[in-house]
Amino acid sequence: GRRVERAARPGDVTVLVPARTSLPFLEDAFTEAGIAYRAESSSLVYATRAVRDLLMVLRAADDPTDELAVVSALRTPLFACGDDDLFRYRVERGGRWNFLLTPPDTVPADDPVAQGLAYLRARHEERYWQAPSELLARIAVDRRAYELGFADGRPRDVWRRLRFVIDQARAWSESTGGSVRAYLAWVAQQAAEGSRVTEAILPETDDDAVRIMTIHAAKGLEFPITIVSGMSTVPQARRPPAEVVFPPTGGVGYRFGAQVTTQEYEDWKPIDEQMGYDERVRLLYVACTRAADHLVLSLHRKERSEPPRSHAHRTNAELLVAASGDALDALPDALDPFAAAGTLALLPPAAVPATPTEPPPYDAWAAERAGALARASRPSVVAATGLTDEGHADRGDEPTGAGPADAGPAGAGPAGAGPAGAPLTGDELDGLRKQPRDLDLPPWLKGRYGTAVGRAVHGTLQTVDLATGAGVEAAVAAQCEAEAVADRVDVVRRLVDDALASPAVRAAAAAPHWREVYACTPVEGGRLLEGYVDLLYRSPDGLVVLDYKTAATAEAAELDRRVAGYRIQGASYALTVAASTGEPVTRVVFLFLTPGGAVERELPDLADAVDDVRRLVRDGGDLLVDDRF
Repeated sequence: GRRVERAARPGDVTVLVPARTSLPFLEDAFTEAGIAYRAESSSLVYATRAVRDLLMVLRAADDPTDELAVVSALRTPLFACGDDDLFRYRVERGGRWNFLLTPPDTVPADDPVAQGLAYLRARHEERYWQAPSELLARIAVDRRAYELGFADGRPRDVWRRLRFVIDQARAWSESTGGSVRAYLAWVAQQAAEGSRVTEAILPETDDDAVRIMTIHAAKGLEFPITIVSGMSTVPQARRPPAEVVFPPTGGVGYRFGAQVTTQEYEDWKPIDEQMGYDERVRLLYVACTRAADHLVLSLHRKERSEPPRSHAHRTNAELLVAASGDALDALPDALDPFAAAGTLALLPPAAVPATPTEPPPYDAWAAERAGALARASRPSVVAATGLTDEGHADRGDEPTGAGPADAGPAGAGPAGAGPAGAPLTGDELDGLRKQPRDLDLPPWLKGRYGTAVGRAVHGTLQTVDLATGAGVEAAVAAQCEAEAVADRVDVVRRLVDDALASPAVRAAAAAPHWREVYACTPVEGGRLLEGYVDLLYRSPDGLVVLDYKTAATAEAAELDRRVAGYRIQGASYALTVAASTGEPVTRVVFLFLTPGGAVERELPDLADAVDDVRRLVRDGGDLLVDDRF
């Protein structure tokens, strides 16, 4: 498409560095100039001050004999012990750096160094019982590492780095299960200069700041403005005292010190040096091709008394100058530090934070906070069963004995005869409401069998053939076994047979039908309404929702009361199904399975009930409290 020019933002600028040694100098320069920045390579994160201080405290807590680490940890901002405090503790008061030793009586209890050593000892005693990530998180909170980010002027950047290091420590522990000492050795490899580590980019899309990352981490990425820095480092070949090499031509080469080498090693050495030089050139190519619009190269270099012995001994800046040739004179300079006064005005002005606006009056703030808490307390998803009395916790104490007082929501009612001829009592169907407390209890701890029986009935009707009832005996046995109510097989079988013989189920079996249908739809107010429909079938007039209900009585008055109680739930099913399928729902039928057989009741005034559901969910009236139900 057509390119559109705009003013550059700090987030458009990325500084690439070949090594991590230049990061502290970049941090100082950006801080002095008031420019927001963030380090985005994982290896750079380990080189930042906040992370170094945190790891130094962990290193000191792990090894009480490392006096250098102990003193360095005490001098960090996490303990803020000055040189005067350290001198007073060690020289004037005769203290020791080993925190496992008891301080002498000359050291007062409020001595800051003694308090710091006591803290290190406490963490030292926990190192075998807590993972490195847990110790790091504890130190960061106890020593106010997050709050210290405000002193740097970039608290978000400090928080992000600390969280990243702690998360990496957690991942390291999960994959290795190593000790604190092993973790610190791994961290040393991550931060060591010249080491090859996995460079993970730390994303931060909501913070407009200059990005700093290593060239390795920038592979495959592009940036509007790329600054290649850290080009003045002189290559140094630091080799171990002894080397063993295996040249591709065969044999073994040895080097011991600077004087003892084998011919195989001497033949292999130029190849190795050339490979190191070629790697530097490839890295420079990667760095210089990351710029999408502007490339800024730092070619600062010192004057040499004599030219380097070879290209391999040149700095990166010298390599870039040599490669540019005559084209270097035509390239513009970003800033001439030796120009006349006034040129420095080209430098970006220091970032000045905006003056915060005056806070609102307390009453207005309190009202806004109360409204926010009320909105946040409303669940984003509302279940259809939550809009009926069945979705509420039981009120009062649950009766534990059998008999009329223990028989369902409104009493047991008279016993009836099941399809097999044997009577089904109200006690057998007692407690069939799907109460949250009942659902949380295992079947063998329930005071009544009703909930498990109801689930067995529903589970059977989800699997058997509705038209023929094939497989009903095996399905009932399996469901009762799963619900731990094997002694209620006859009860479940009678209820299932009643349901299969009902006109509504026969009509569903003869038409396209679906069982245990999940439906979900957004409603006004940005909330979701969801529910599971027991049985859904298509009639000539439209879709029909069929919901199974178990009841302890077939009395008309009691069933009317139950239908009124399920009015909102049934309308919720109609609303979600119609919105999900795009087809009208013309009827909602409740099939009550009672001791006297199956009784069908249709939900009256379905359109008005659906409107009430929309209003309840929109207004937050999810929990219905009505003494009638």
